[in-house]
Amino acid sequence: MFALLALIALSLPISGATSAGATPAAADPVLQISSAVLDRPTVTNLGVQVLILGDDNYNASITVRFRQVGSSSWRQAQALHRVRPEVVTGVAVPEQFAGSIFDLRPATSYDIELRARDADGSVDQTFNLTGTTRPVPRAEPASPAVVPVSNAAGLTSALSSATAGDVITLANGTYAGAFSLYASGTASNPIVIRGASRDGVVLDGQNCASCNVFEVYGDYVHVERLTIRNAQRALRFQGTAAIGNVVRRIRTQNTRLGIGSKPDQLDFYICDNVLQGRLAWPSIYTDDGGAHSNDDGIHVSGHGHVVCHNEIKGFGDLLKVGQDGARAIDFYGNELLSAYDNGVELDGSTGNTRCMRNRFTNNFVPLSFQPIYGGPAYAIRNVAVNIAHEQFKFHALGSDREPSGMILWHNSFVSPDHAIVMSTSATSHYFTLVNNLFVGPASPLSGRTVSWDGPISNAEIDYNGYYPDGTFRWDFPAGYSTYSSFAAMQADGMEVSGVLIDSSTFESGLIGPITYTTELTPQDLTLAPSAIAVDQAAILANINDDFSGAGPDLGALELGCARPIYGPRPAGVDESNQSLGCGSGLRFFVASALPW
Repeated sequence: MFALLALIALSLPISGATSAGATPAAADPVLQISSAVLDRPTVTNLGVQVLILGDDNYNASITVRFRQVGSSSWRQAQALHRVRPEVVTGVAVPEQFAGSIFDLRPATSYDIELRARDADGSVDQTFNLTGTTRPVPRAEPASPAVVPVSNAAGLTSALSSATAGDVITLANGTYAGAFSLYASGTASNPIVIRGASRDGVVLDGQNCASCNVFEVYGDYVHVERLTIRNAQRALRFQGTAAIGNVVRRIRTQNTRLGIGSKPDQLDFYICDNVLQGRLAWPSIYTDDGGAHSNDDGIHVSGHGHVVCHNEIKGFGDLLKVGQDGARAIDFYGNELLSAYDNGVELDGSTGNTRCMRNRFTNNFVPLSFQPIYGGPAYAIRNVAVNIAHEQFKFHALGSDREPSGMILWHNSFVSPDHAIVMSTSATSHYFTLVNNLFVGPASPLSGRTVSWDGPISNAEIDYNGYYPDGTFRWDFPAGYSTYSSFAAMQADGMEVSGVLIDSSTFESGLIGPITYTTELTPQDLTLAPSAIAVDQAAILANINDDFSGAGPDLGALELGCARPIYGPRPAGVDESNQSLGCGSGLRFFVASALPW
C-alpha cells in the first residue's frame, strides 16, 4: 500500500517509501531559530525565510498570520514550508523554513507573526516581523523634464545626455537603428522613454543579426508605449545588479529575444506588454532537438521582479528565471501562447518564486521546475489548455540536481494523451499537488489517465479531480503502483479526498483534445454549476478562504467569482486599483485583455 499524505500532514514520507537523501538519526531534534528575514518585497506578495538550527527529526512547524499595520484583525496565512537541504545539490541551501503571504496591497505595511512549535524541548515561540510591499512604479518623475524627439538622431542625442527625471518623448514614426542608454534615474526621478503611442512609435533594428535594438545599462529607467522590432533581440537590460527598471505597454515583433537581463538585477516591473516571437504552433522542442529552447520572451535574473499581465506568443520559453538562487519573483496574469518549450521556467530558483493566475494555451510544457533548490516554488490558479507533453516538469539539471519544494494549488490542466504525464528519471522531492483539476481526452493514450514515470519521494497528493477514469500509474521509490481505476487507487489510500470528474466539468464542455497539433484559442475554464468539482477543495488559508458557496472549488476558477484578466489590463488599471474578488482576496477585474 502506498498511501499519500492527508492534507493536515507536514512533509512526511509516502508510506513504505524512503527519500533518496533519507534523514539520518536525529542529532539535535530541538528547533532553534537563528534568524527570521523577509525576501525582497514585490508589489503584492511578501516572502519569509526563517533560518534554523536543530530539528534534525523534521517535526517542527512554523505557522503564520498577518495584518495590515494599524489593524486589529489578523488573517491566517499558509504555514511555512520546511526546506530539506539533504536532497539539494548544486546550490548551497541552509536549514530553514520559508513561505509567502499572497495578494497583498501595494505600498502597504503588514505585521507578520510567526509561531514556531516543536514537541522536542517544548518549543512554542512567537516572533514578529514587519514587511512593506512595493508600490506600483510611479507614472511620472517627481521633477519631470520633457525632452521631445522626432527622429533617430534626436533619440540618440537625448539618450546620451539623459539625466534623472528626463521624460524622453518620442513622436510617432520609425526610428531605425540600435540605441543605448547608460545613465540612471532614481526611484523618485526615473528616466522615462515613452512613445506617443505604442503602435505609432517603432524602433526598428532593420534585421540586425546580433544587436539589441534598445539596451539599458542603468537603474530606474522606464521604457513605455512603443514598438521594438526586427532584430535578434528587442530590449536588454545590460547592467549587472541594476535596480528598479520598468517596461510597460510596449510591443516587440520579429525577435528571438523579447526582454533580456544580466545577473543580480533587482526589483524590475515588466507588465502589460505584448511580445510576438518568430515560432509558430505546433512547432515544439522535440521537433528539432531544442534548437529554439533559448528563444526567450522575457528573461529575468536576480531577485524581486514582477512580470505580470503580458501577452507573449511564439518563443521557446515565454517567461524564464535566468539565474540560480533566485528568490521572490512573481509571474501573474500573463497570457502565454504557443510555447515551443516552456510557458514559465522557475528553474534554478531557491525560494518564494510564484506563478499565479496565468493562462497557458498551446504549450509544450506550461510549468518548468528544473530544478527547484529546496523551495518553495508556487504554481497557483493557473489555467493550461492543449499541452503537448508534461503539465509540469519536475526534472533534474544534469544527473543529480533534482527538484525539491514545488507547491501546486488550484490549477486546471486540459491535455491530449493523459491527464498527467511525467517523463523523467529524476526523483521529485517534498512537493504538493492539492486542489487541482487534471483533464485528459475521453480515451487517454494506452488507457492511462495518469502516466507518472519518475520516482516520487515525500509528496502530498490529495483533493484533486481527474478525468477520465482509466489506469493510474505512479512511480514510487519502492516501484510502480498501477491502479486499474480511480476507485482502485482510492481504495489503496491514494487521493482519499480526490474525485473522479466527468466531461461536463467545464461550462464549455471542454475536455482534452485529440491532438496537440491543432492550435486552440484561449479557453474559458469556468466550472459548470452542476460540476462534481464544485465545493470539493480543501480550505487553504490566504489561498481560497474567501470562497463562494459551501466550500472552495477544485481548479483555477472559483464558480461565481469575477474572472481574472489574462494579458494586458485596460489603461489605468494596475495592482493599486484592481477590485478584489472571492478566493482569498485575489485581485480580479472584469475586463477583456487588449487585442494583438
